[in-house]
Amino acid sequence: MQGTHDLSLVILSIAIAILASFTGLSLASRAHASSGKMQRSWLAAAALVLGGGIWSMHFVAMLAFSMPGMVMNYDVGLTLLSLGLAVGFTGTGFAVASSGLLSLRRVITAGMLMGLGVLAMHYTGMAAMRMDATLSYGRAWLAISALIAISAATAALWLTSRDHGIGRQGAAAIVMGIAIAGMHFAGMKAATFTARTHFDAGQGGMTLGQTYLAVAISAFTIFILLMALGAAALERALSAYMRRQARIAMRLRISDILRAEDTEEALQQVAVSLGEHFSVSRTGFGELRQAEGVFDYDVCWTDGSVPPLLGRLPAADFGVKIVGELGAGRTVAIDDLLEADLSDETLTRETARDVDTRSILVVPFRRGGQLHTIVYLNGRTPRHWRTEEIEFMEELAERIRLVIERNSAEAQLRELNATLEARVETRTHELQEAEAARREADLLYRAYFENTPDPLFVVRVEPAGAFIAEQINPAHETGVGFKLEEIRGKRVDEFLSDEAAERATAAYRHVVATRRIYHYREFFRLSGDPQQWDTTLIPLLGDDGQVERIIGSSRDVTRQLAAEEALRQAQKMEAMGQLTGGVAHDFNNLLTPIMGALDRLDRKGLGDERDRKFIAAALQSADRAKTLVHRLLSFARRQPLQPVPVDISTLVAGITDLISSTLGPQIDLMVDAPGGLPAAVADPNQLEMALLNLSVNARDAMPNGGTLRVSVSQSSVVDDEVSTVPGGHYICLCVTDTGTGMDDETQKRAIEPFYSTKGLGRGTGLGLSMAHGLAAQLGGALTIDSTPGRGTTICIWLPASGENVIERYDAPAPTIASFRGGTAILVDDEDLVRESAAQMLSDLGFNVKSTTSATEAQSLIDEGIEPDLLITDHLMPGMTGTELARSVLRQLPGTEVLIMSGYADAKGIDPDLPRLTKPFRQADLAAALRQLWRGRSELPERPIDGRREVLND
Repeated sequence: MQGTHDLSLVILSIAIAILASFTGLSLASRAHASSGKMQRSWLAAAALVLGGGIWSMHFVAMLAFSMPGMVMNYDVGLTLLSLGLAVGFTGTGFAVASSGLLSLRRVITAGMLMGLGVLAMHYTGMAAMRMDATLSYGRAWLAISALIAISAATAALWLTSRDHGIGRQGAAAIVMGIAIAGMHFAGMKAATFTARTHFDAGQGGMTLGQTYLAVAISAFTIFILLMALGAAALERALSAYMRRQARIAMRLRISDILRAEDTEEALQQVAVSLGEHFSVSRTGFGELRQAEGVFDYDVCWTDGSVPPLLGRLPAADFGVKIVGELGAGRTVAIDDLLEADLSDETLTRETARDVDTRSILVVPFRRGGQLHTIVYLNGRTPRHWRTEEIEFMEELAERIRLVIERNSAEAQLRELNATLEARVETRTHELQEAEAARREADLLYRAYFENTPDPLFVVRVEPAGAFIAEQINPAHETGVGFKLEEIRGKRVDEFLSDEAAERATAAYRHVVATRRIYHYREFFRLSGDPQQWDTTLIPLLGDDGQVERIIGSSRDVTRQLAAEEALRQAQKMEAMGQLTGGVAHDFNNLLTPIMGALDRLDRKGLGDERDRKFIAAALQSADRAKTLVHRLLSFARRQPLQPVPVDISTLVAGITDLISSTLGPQIDLMVDAPGGLPAAVADPNQLEMALLNLSVNARDAMPNGGTLRVSVSQSSVVDDEVSTVPGGHYICLCVTDTGTGMDDETQKRAIEPFYSTKGLGRGTGLGLSMAHGLAAQLGGALTIDSTPGRGTTICIWLPASGENVIERYDAPAPTIASFRGGTAILVDDEDLVRESAAQMLSDLGFNVKSTTSATEAQSLIDEGIEPDLLITDHLMPGMTGTELARSVLRQLPGTEVLIMSGYADAKGIDPDLPRLTKPFRQADLAAALRQLWRGRSELPERPIDGRREVLND
């Protein structure tokens, strides 16, 4: 069976629920803004008000309920228990909501507790009813009532937590009140009463007295709620007043502190005041070092519960998001560093744990558009930063910033005033030094301008485009020929020739147009001589950026260009010489086996008379090829020379007959070779060949006859003379003819190898180049003086020697003798050369051991072979012939050593080691060996194949 409700009491119960919700939530918000005992007091008051209001609403709503024909009473114990449950669960929910920041999880937990409290109170109150009926509940409406209670309580707490003023709290109260009433009536809808006995329908209705009682209880409950709400409003007003007074006092205290001259001490006191006012665990200041990316914390206060934050910490430790907000000039307020989105970076939360901080309020100071300093508040526990707290902190921070900057400016001003006199004195001294430096620079400029060997000039640029001469230095007067007095103030076209003026003004206009330094080379004649000058023009700009003057510097490069051309020719000749020398070396190695084979055939007299003539002709051609190679090597400066002191006059006298027979009857030979001249450093054989070649060239230059003069003289050259001959003392061997002469182009190419003007088949083109190479190799030079149609003089400059002349040894013609029984080790990496030389040594009676490398030969000696003779090539892979010779002589001092080399360059060959030049005949080899054993009567005794033989010379 179902009961009925009195509509007026139902409305009254809903009003009680809404008013109780508003009062309880308002008191709970006060608890959230308080701490300690005050917080607990507000929580208790909120629990009593909201719990009692819920219970009162339930009691009034139950009084509004009546069952026809049924009398209802209430159990006092269960009724009081329902009141206790309402107060207890509500207080627990408020405590959970106020224990920290209202996160979603905490709001849901507190909402469930309060919803369960409402449910528990309602169904306990229902159980307290005493009537002649049984009570049962429908499950659907029971679940709906529970869902309404929990959802509405959670929604109300969430609305209250947003802290958006009285309107949001009123909405939360209406939601909570309707939810409480909705839950109650949904619970009543779920209840079904079943009568136990017959009842009278006329009984059981709500009596008038009960109605008055319900109204009285409701009025009393509302009065209590209004009194509680009034107390909360009064406390809120008093708190707001106290906060305003505290902020006024804080402003005054901050202002007084910041008047101190010691800024650091003032900031320390400000930090203390901020920490005490805002009740935080840590506060202070930090300066951002942009270049280093760190915050420098030098001022910090703590309440003792956390360590101070001092020193340098990387800015990145606080998170990119937080530093980005501060850099943009925005205040950062975070209620819980471990929950907020702005601090969700891993490094940020690790830093928060390290410094024991959960809530922060940071205000940035910017300077020059960049973050400079921060003032911060830290809390150990989560804290909800109210808008008024943030605004007040920003106000204080701005005051602090202004005072700090003002104090800094005043300190700088005081410092400037204190140092004004010193700075004026320093500035005066600097100006005096600058003036002295300017005068010194002027003197240096004038000294350079007057004394430099380079011609200098200054040209003024007129607005109309004319160019006026202003200055020229003495070098310009000397080099060019103009006098300053004659040209100063004149246009350049007034004293230069038309052609020169046109070239000069064109260059000046180029500088004016481009306003850049301009380099150019010009050719003209001074005093009739062709000259080349390099000129540099430097523009001087005025205040308007236009060219006002042009400073010019000129240099006569005629001699320099001639020297560069001579250097290029020398380099070309050097390159050609290197190529020629390499080819000649390879040709030497080819000629050695050819000459050896032909020589062997010639000595054995094989074949008939016709065959022997062919062999002799081939051998003669090989000798001519050998001579050609020697000439090539001489040109390449690689022919191994044996320079000794030589009496050049005596050498010329000794070869005069040969020269005369070579010239023929149409040419008169004149010799001027005085005695008593110092000796010259020369290789007599090579010099005779060079003199003969020069004589032949002179003969060919006089096809119709003439006179050839060979002269010897003494001369000296000083280093600073303009000459192709290095400085020193020389003996000059000159060959002069009266032939056709040479033009300039022919003179430049005359010493090039294979260059000839004699026509095809009439010359090799190596005569002059060989003479040039010989002179250079001896440390001298070769000069050519020739005029077309008048003849040519070619001089070989040979360095004078301070030593006595060495008489030439005229040995008898070498004969092929036998060296029976001697042991020879032959080393050469060329197979044909090695086989040819081995055959020659065998024919001379040696027991020959042939090897392809110095390393292999050394191994033979290390194995016990003791040779009478070591004959080795010089340049080979690995160990050289000279290195092998030195090693053998250390081990076997009695062994004779002979170095054979087809390479023209004797570098690396010890001068005291005997040498044999490739290619060679057997007779040349025998002569070289006899020279080794000169003065000995016989070869040393050596065991050969188990027997002993003595081989006589």
